[in-house]
Amino acid sequence: MRFLHVADVHLDTSFAGRSESVRQRLREASREAFRRAVDLAIREEVHAFLVAGDLFDSDRLSLKTERFMLEQMARLGDHGITVVYATGNHDPGAAPNGPRRLAWPQNVHVVSEATPRRILVADASGDPVGYVTAAGHASAEERADLSRGFPRPSGELPQVALLHTQVHHSLGAHEHHPYAPSELSFLLRSGYDYWALGHVHERQGLSEDPPVTYAGSLQGRSHAERGERGAILVDLSDRDAPAVRFCPLAPVRWETLSTDRLEGVRSLDELLRHLQLAWEGERRREGPSAPVEWMVRVVLSGPSPLWSELRSEEDAEHVGSELREVLGALEVTVSSEHVHPVLALGEYAARIDVLGEALRLCAAMRRGESKLDVTAADFAGIGTDDARSVDAYVRALLEGADGELAARLVETPGT
Repeated sequence: MRFLHVADVHLDTSFAGRSESVRQRLREASREAFRRAVDLAIREEVHAFLVAGDLFDSDRLSLKTERFMLEQMARLGDHGITVVYATGNHDPGAAPNGPRRLAWPQNVHVVSEATPRRILVADASGDPVGYVTAAGHASAEERADLSRGFPRPSGELPQVALLHTQVHHSLGAHEHHPYAPSELSFLLRSGYDYWALGHVHERQGLSEDPPVTYAGSLQGRSHAERGERGAILVDLSDRDAPAVRFCPLAPVRWETLSTDRLEGVRSLDELLRHLQLAWEGERRREGPSAPVEWMVRVVLSGPSPLWSELRSEEDAEHVGSELREVLGALEVTVSSEHVHPVLALGEYAARIDVLGEALRLCAAMRRGESKLDVTAADFAGIGTDDARSVDAYVRALLEGADGELAARLVETPGT
C-alpha cells in the first residue's frame, strides 16, 4: 500500500494583524500547498490520501475553501484514491458547521468520532491493498487517549493508524494543547505498520520500526513554523522495510535571520548590504531548494553604532520595508530591542561596582565556572530535565547579555 500523509493544513486561517495583501497570499498558500499534495498523490499513484486532523482552522469555512476542497477530493476520487480524514481539535466532528456537513465524494471517509473505524483501501482494480484505522475528535477539547481504543490489527495486508494526538515528550508537544494525549511506548506495541499523526506542527519521526510520524504542518503559519513544510510519502509494499519520504510542498516559507555583528555598520545602505549577504550565506549553507516566497524575521542584537535608530519603531519598520525589496520577500519584520551602544566592556568589567560585578558574573557563568540554583521548571520551553541541558540553556541566554546589561546601567548619549 502506498499513501500520502498530510496533517495540520489549517485552511482559512485568518492571519490577523498582517496587511491585507499578505493575509490573502498566506490564505491562498495554504490552498496551494494542499493542491500540490493532491498533485503529488496523483502523480505517485498512491492508493490512499490520509489527513491527520486540523484540515480546517475552524468549523466555519469560506465558500471559496468549501468549493476548493470538494474539487480536490473529487480529483483524488477520479484517480481511484481513497481519502481518510480524521478530525482534530480545530475541526471537530460535533461542531454544528463542522466537516460532516459537506457533500463529500464517495471516496472520502470522514472519521469524526472517538471510536476507531477500520477502512479498506483498494487499488485501481478493486483488489485490497491495506487498511487504515482512524479515530477523530468529536469535540474541540478531547482529553481521552484515543489511541487506547485502536483494535489490535491482524492479517497479511499493511495496517495503518491515523490519529490527531499529542504524543508525550515529542518535539514541540509543549507548544500545543494536550488533546488526545498518547504514549509512544503504547503506539510502538500496538501492532500497526505505520502511525500517521497530526497536531504537533514540527515534522518528526518518533520511531522508525514501526514508523511513528508527525507530518508537521503542510504550510507554515508563523515564524514558529520555520523550514520546509510538506507531506510524507509512504510505501508499505514491503512491510519489513517501509519507505518513508518527506516531500516539500509549501509555497511560502518562514525563516529567521539573526545577527549580532553590527559594530562596523554605520548607515542604512551598509546595514541592508550586511543583511543581504548574511541572508544569501544562509541560503547557500542550506543548499538547493524549490522556489518559494519568504516571510522573514530579522533579529538584530549586540553593539551597533546605529543602536538608537534601530531601537526606533519607525526606523525598524523602514528597514523591514527596504529589506523586503532587497531580499525579494513577501514580508520582512525587524526585531531590534536587543541592540545596544558600542561599549568597551573590558574596561567596565574591571570596575569595582555593581556593573563590574554583574559583568564578571556573566562571564563566569558562560565559562561554566559559576552556576545559578535553577532547574528546568524555572524556564519555559526548555523541554528537558537534564541538568547539563539547563546549564547550556542558561549560558545561551547569557550570550550578548553583558553588552545589553552594560547599556542599561551606563548612561549613553540619547538615553
